[in-house]
Amino acid sequence: MYEILKDIYTWSIYSEENRINFNGYFIYSRNSTLPNIVIDPPFLNNTDLEQIESLGSVQHILITNRNHIRWSTKLKEKCNAKISMNFLDENKQNRIGDNYYTHDELLFDCIKTIVVPDNKSPGETALFWEERKILFLGDALIGKPSGAVSLLPPDKYLNIEKAKNGIHVLDKLNFESILLADGDPILSNGKEAINKFLIN
Repeated sequence: MYEILKDIYTWSIYSEENRINFNGYFIYSRNSTLPNIVIDPPFLNNTDLEQIESLGSVQHILITNRNHIRWSTKLKEKCNAKISMNFLDENKQNRIGDNYYTHDELLFDCIKTIVVPDNKSPGETALFWEERKILFLGDALIGKPSGAVSLLPPDKYLNIEKAKNGIHVLDKLNFESILLADGDPILSNGKEAINKFLIN
């Protein structure tokens, strides 16, 4: 785990099947009103877990979509953390969430939830930290090729054209960095990368 932006750490697990990195993000809080947060965590090894503990553990886990539960339940058990996800992606037979959010909520007074319509799952949610101009994306877009964004393969969607059009929900957001759960994050000119994708 390493610091990718100030007080934001990341780690990755390479997926041989998908030929892409699965990324998790840890937000270290220096503010007593903001918990330490993990977003879409893949597997964490003991070294990473020890590093997280040294930074004050994890109080909250945010999941961007139902396919990114990943290692959340294990991390919840280890750190006594709470899990939040979009209620549209809740599995009523196997509930893992402690809290459920909807579109256009402000989590912890700083992270806005933006549901991306017509995506892989009905609850696909971008997380926008306006103050820091950071956008966290689950499966709405992936960081591939490096420095650019793209959609998942067409068979992941009911309608890939609708999925691409759904990305326009991000148009009015002012962000610089895109921290993607899949592929390579984009630390600068993230807005331009999405705009370039949309016009192609």
